[in-house]
Amino acid sequence: MNVFWTIVLGLVNAVVVGALVRRLITVGTGALRNTLVSLVMGLSIWPVTLQAFEMLQITQRGDVPFLGMSFPAVMVFLLIFGWFLTIQLYVMLAIELVLPSGSFTQVARTAARMPSWYRTTRRLWEIQGILFRFGLRRYLKPRMPSLRVSRRELARTAAEALAAAGVSFVKLGQFVATRADMIPSEFVEEFSALQSEVPPVPFSTIRPELEKAWGRPLEEVCREFDEEPLAAASVAQVHRAVLHSGEEVVVKVQRPNLRRQVRADSAIIMNLAERFENSAQWAKSIGLVEIARGFVESLAEELDYRGEARQMTILGRSVAQVSTALGGRAGSGAPDDAPRGGIVRIPEVYGALSGERVLVMDRMAGRPLSRSAEALAGTSTLVRREMCEQLFMTIARQMLDTGVFHADLHPGNIMVAPDGTLGLIDFGAVGRLDARDRRDVLTLLLAFDKQNSQAATNAVIDMFGMPPGTDLRRMQREIGQIMLRFDSGGAEEPSQSADPTAAGRSGGAASGFFRELLDFVFDHGFAMPTAVAQAFRAITTLEDSLRKLDPRSDLLGLVRSHGREVLAGSRNLRKTLDDTALYANATLPALASLPIEVSRVVKHLQDGSLDIGTSGLTTDLIRNLVRTVVDQLVQVVLATALVLGGVVMMAFDFGPPLAEQLTIFTYFGAWVLMAGMVLAGLVLAPALRDRRALLW
Repeated sequence: MNVFWTIVLGLVNAVVVGALVRRLITVGTGALRNTLVSLVMGLSIWPVTLQAFEMLQITQRGDVPFLGMSFPAVMVFLLIFGWFLTIQLYVMLAIELVLPSGSFTQVARTAARMPSWYRTTRRLWEIQGILFRFGLRRYLKPRMPSLRVSRRELARTAAEALAAAGVSFVKLGQFVATRADMIPSEFVEEFSALQSEVPPVPFSTIRPELEKAWGRPLEEVCREFDEEPLAAASVAQVHRAVLHSGEEVVVKVQRPNLRRQVRADSAIIMNLAERFENSAQWAKSIGLVEIARGFVESLAEELDYRGEARQMTILGRSVAQVSTALGGRAGSGAPDDAPRGGIVRIPEVYGALSGERVLVMDRMAGRPLSRSAEALAGTSTLVRREMCEQLFMTIARQMLDTGVFHADLHPGNIMVAPDGTLGLIDFGAVGRLDARDRRDVLTLLLAFDKQNSQAATNAVIDMFGMPPGTDLRRMQREIGQIMLRFDSGGAEEPSQSADPTAAGRSGGAASGFFRELLDFVFDHGFAMPTAVAQAFRAITTLEDSLRKLDPRSDLLGLVRSHGREVLAGSRNLRKTLDDTALYANATLPALASLPIEVSRVVKHLQDGSLDIGTSGLTTDLIRNLVRTVVDQLVQVVLATALVLGGVVMMAFDFGPPLAEQLTIFTYFGAWVLMAGMVLAGLVLAPALRDRRALLW
């Protein structure tokens, strides 16, 4: 037979064999590998058949296949075709075992990611060098060597290492400082002092980012733009500008090429957290991986200024509600030129000019509260008291009414204007409390004021749950002891001439109570939700800021004075009725079907067919599982029987001859053996499929 017909027959066989194999098995039959193997096998069928004819002394006449072929030649060709199909099936399974499907695609993806992996690896070695340089490598040991180094020294050294590591790690330290529920106080204090001040990016680099975000030249948007930034931080820098409409604004623009570094650092932070948690007991005890994961998620959100703009809009509504509730006047003792609409302000966002990497907002007048001691010294007591009241009411409404609140209320984030107004800035840390947590936080404040340890304990259990084996009475007693230590009724009032700075450092009764409560929660193994931890931090930092505004300020006193207003905002009658109606709509169908369900249970009890607690193992699931196992067992037994039977039949060389060197018994034994091999391959294929699912 000429070469042409050999190739034609080989291609036809390749198509047929490939299609049959893909129908028989569902693994290892990717288009590329199946095509290549089918071509090799298909082009080999006829040459092998000719060799078999020669060995078995079967004569093949003519140059065209099948034309003029004898009956024995046709039977042998069909047998060889069947065995080639079986061999290809096992070849595909073997390739799948060594090189699972998708490996070539995975290799291509890996090659594409090599530059990124190189940068990440180089950055990881840099971080490792910083750990060695600051002597932190030893803390990867199973036990923290606290006998040699004090916790304060360790916290200070860790803060220095974070500062040396750059942008993302400074942010990590600042984030960790907000988790006083998990981190010792020494670390909180040292990490809180971390500053993200860095040299500003040249304006020539910033300008293209602004024009890209605005879609037009800078001069078409701003009448004035200060190239020298007001502040430069690790993530962004802030510039003063004046729009063509006359408004004075600040423009917060993200540093160029920051996201690539943040992505690499985020991967490194997760890697280091996993290594610490696997090798050091102290890291495992505080759940370091979960802390790192929360930081990576919050950092990703912080890099998108659209979320910050939405948060500012929501917080602005709560400020407007407080202004309306308090009469829209800056205060009875405020200067005559004090602006109407309330003392506390939130910058207005210019949505048309803001986006993912640029945020444009009103410029808040004044100086930070942390640097306003001299200005406040000349302010009357009435004005300072009014400022405290409105700041408290604003945050209380945010936390207990809307549930979205400014979570970082330290004095640096509160601006004090010459006219007595206050401005809140830096909305990167915003907390969110659901309705149930809001109720529990309010209960804690009121219970502390009333020295009701039972109500406080109930609120703590509702917020954090109760660890197994907890002694409820002992827990209530310990919370009661904390409340007694910070009883405001026995606290001494600060003197009129008290130094506001000193007052801010000492803290008030409420902040002391919440700090002690955080230690209690941490020591007893409670799971602290991030939102609740942010609320606790907001309360403690708020009281410190209030005492800087007015040394006589008392957060619990404000709760007592304005408790009715806070309750009116968070629990109004209409909202309660709406919640009740919603709950009724959700529960009425279940109540309506309750008699039928009770009757069904009673019937099952009467006839003894009640089935209790199968942990998700239904009767149908068990039946299907048993059927699958039995089917596979039967297939294995049948395949084994066919293979053994085929071998035995081929071993006994007797019966009528099909060809000179081939008997009928041997011929059909080869078919039986082939059937057993195919059945065994079909049993093996699902196991490879399950293996691939586990690998990927």
